[in-house]
Amino acid sequence: MSEAGKEILLREALATHMRSPRDRQMVSAILADRRLLEDLLSFFSAFYLVNYQDVHISQGKTGRQLTIEQKSDTEQESRRLLELEVRQILGNKQREELDRARLVSEFSIALCDIVDDANASEPQTVKRVVGQLKSYLSKLPREYAGNHDVDFVNEVTGWGSLWRSDIYAKASGLKESLMSLRDELLREHEEEVPETSILKRGSARLLGRPTCLAARLMMSGVTDQTWDEVAIAAIGNLPKGRNRQTLKRAHELRVAILDVIEGDIDTPTTIGDFESRIADVVARKLAVEFEKNPTDSFTLLGYLLGLNPEDIRLSLQPKGIASPADLAVALSASFGRATASKAADRVSREDLEDLTRSLKTLEKIEQTLERPVKGALRSRGLRGAELDKITLQLLTKDRSSLIGIEVEVVEELKKRVRLPPPDEIKRLIQARESLQETGATVAGAASAHEMDQQLKQEETIASLKLDVVWHLMIGLFTNLARVVETYVRSRQDLMRTKALLKSIYEKTEPELQYLREEILVDLTANRVKELKCVHPELDTPAISAWLHARLSGSDMTFAGSDLESTPSPVFEGIAETSLGLSGLECDNYAVAFDLMSRFLKQERAQKLVKEEAAIQAQLEEQRIADSKKKALDPLLFIYTKAHTVFRAIGRLGTKGLEWTPVDDAKCANLLSYYVRVNRGRLICSVCGETPKEGVCPTHGKSDMTTSNDMDNLAVFVMRALTDIKSGLIGPTSEAMSWEKTKAIVQREVSLLRQRGKLTAKTNVRELLPGELNNIVGPAIAVVVGKYFNESLEYAARREDLA
Repeated sequence: MSEAGKEILLREALATHMRSPRDRQMVSAILADRRLLEDLLSFFSAFYLVNYQDVHISQGKTGRQLTIEQKSDTEQESRRLLELEVRQILGNKQREELDRARLVSEFSIALCDIVDDANASEPQTVKRVVGQLKSYLSKLPREYAGNHDVDFVNEVTGWGSLWRSDIYAKASGLKESLMSLRDELLREHEEEVPETSILKRGSARLLGRPTCLAARLMMSGVTDQTWDEVAIAAIGNLPKGRNRQTLKRAHELRVAILDVIEGDIDTPTTIGDFESRIADVVARKLAVEFEKNPTDSFTLLGYLLGLNPEDIRLSLQPKGIASPADLAVALSASFGRATASKAADRVSREDLEDLTRSLKTLEKIEQTLERPVKGALRSRGLRGAELDKITLQLLTKDRSSLIGIEVEVVEELKKRVRLPPPDEIKRLIQARESLQETGATVAGAASAHEMDQQLKQEETIASLKLDVVWHLMIGLFTNLARVVETYVRSRQDLMRTKALLKSIYEKTEPELQYLREEILVDLTANRVKELKCVHPELDTPAISAWLHARLSGSDMTFAGSDLESTPSPVFEGIAETSLGLSGLECDNYAVAFDLMSRFLKQERAQKLVKEEAAIQAQLEEQRIADSKKKALDPLLFIYTKAHTVFRAIGRLGTKGLEWTPVDDAKCANLLSYYVRVNRGRLICSVCGETPKEGVCPTHGKSDMTTSNDMDNLAVFVMRALTDIKSGLIGPTSEAMSWEKTKAIVQREVSLLRQRGKLTAKTNVRELLPGELNNIVGPAIAVVVGKYFNESLEYAARREDLA
């Protein structure tokens, strides 16, 4: 199964994450103490919901913004609250599921004795099987919910496995896209809650429709024809021939392991300790079974793992387990029945790999020395007796101490292999001697290769034991998975609901809004019924509190208190009172209406808060933009250009430094802005000064007057031309006179009137935006640009560049 499939089928997903070393490390960092198995499973379910399904709740209503420092604490609190809720909803179902699983295996054992290939289709056999079904179902305690009866039937008939495959196939295939909002919202979405869907399918198969079974299944409520169908399906679910007896032994082994789990259920433990203890039991039981019946070993493993026996055999063969005998010996060794290797205890996997590489290097050098090197030297006439005396010990000597034939051997060897230094050769020889000394006691492993194979075999057996353990545990996670599925379902429902809310909040007709709100109430009513079907022990207040908690993002305790203490929307405008949930059945429409109306009211309030915050943010952005505009100096562009261009002309020349039409556009825009923001300010009519205090430092207060657009145009031109002159000549340059700049502006306005761009009716003292932006501003910008380029030419002549 793919990883995506494992996440769709939550039983497998929970087992996968419980086996994950990374998840165990994270859990152990959070959970330091040992706990009972039920509490441990509840904790891990909460961990899975928070970390992998993004389910979060808070103590009280949410809505506050969290800082980075608060996120860790919030996640921990969310996990704690989820754990309490999961444990509350799970109740005693884990113990009850253990009892049901044992009865399933005991029934399967009895069924294997009743049915054989000859009588499988006989009516008398079907009747006997029906009797056995009713007998074993009656062994379930009377206080158990009827869901256990449905799960029993689903497992013995194989319907549960078939339906899981069907749900997985549909979830993996193409989805319908052309669906109405109502159909998409109210359809079953079985892939989100496969175990819940299987329960509903099972009850519908037995009783004709999905039913809430708060009490045990009434035998008389199921027709005789349905009982016959169940019996025939159970018979058809059995293998044929000798494989039926192998299945029987698999169920006997399962019963023995379930007894061990039940005996340890009240003992505080950790996931790792629990796994190791059950794995040892599995190893012992399997080793005995494989020794008794080696022929059916892989078939037995297939039933325990839910896999094809041939696939198991082919996967184990490359790992040193080629036969059932190898399997039995390896399993026995895994729990201490075979002699443990001292060397294996002190040699780690990494050390062994390093040792193997070293010995391969030494072996290659030795083989090259004995064959090609000595052969080549013999062909040159060197004495064979002398060559035979040379061994690897020669290579441990210092190269400077070699004489005669030794030098020739080393030189010839260097031509053929990379020769390590003498110290490295010594280390390799010592490593081989150490292995030869210990290898004889390592379960027959006399070489690094054999030790490597042995470690691979041990790892394979360890993984195989854990596969059996967790496949067995998957079968015990049905009710736990249904609890987790309710949270996953609620999160998906909330996403779909909020998608529909967008259309509700749009400015549409009120009738259409009411219709869509009714769809959400219908969805809530369906979820109330589904929760009652899956968790029949929960009453109306508990189910309402759970759903209200999911819709409001709070915990069950707070949500239940809120439902009891606040007025119900059902009585809005009539009475200020709560609904009185304890006196209502779950299928009462008022329950769903109350829950969804509270949610819609909450969402409307949050929408108003968000809209108000958005408006305030826009106002703040506008305020900041306005303040930036006020702080903007429109003349800074001209000042910067003048004081950089004229200084760079000596190095760069005039090319690329001229005033261009792009600069005209910038200058015109800045001029328009300058005139708009400075309308009505005080200005000295004699010198053009615009003091903030309203008093001219030269002419006093008597000549101060309110400025018009012509005045501001003249001030802009005066300062622009002054900045250009100071950039060209320096700080000693003389400022442009007020009278001269006024004359320039008046001349340009007159020219515009002559050209017909401005009429006689144009009020030049208060120009319209179009006149300022499109006519006067560009004309004045051309004047500034012309003055700049003339100054640039003068600067070029001054530098002898013109």
